Amino acid sequence: MRRHARQPFADQMQISWKDARGQMKNAHARCVDLSAEGACLETNEPIPTRTSVTVYSARHGSLGTASVGHCVRHTFKYSIGVEFTASLVLAGQARKRCIEECQAPTQDQP
Repeated sequence: MRRHARQPFADQMQISWKDARGQMKNAHARCVDLSAEGACLETNEPIPTRTSVTVYSARHGSLGTASVGHCVRHTFKYSIGVEFTASLVLAGQARKRCIEECQAPTQDQP
């Protein structure tokens, strides 16, 4: 059970991590949803659980470091759940802006 509800958040992300051989890897990801403590990302390649990844938004900047909690294949993509290693209080401005953006009411709502 999550402490913070995930909110839909569509943004293009870049993620980086070290593979089992210690080589740096990079991948494009699509953010599906976001909360103060985690996110669901969609990628073209799998990332092993417990891998430490850096998450970067092209619009907002670095969201920080996160740990992969799960990686599940869905047809041709992988759904990757990550948990940020720093709380939102200690997070950088980029993650705080993303959270504010996904929690802001849309123009269609009263």
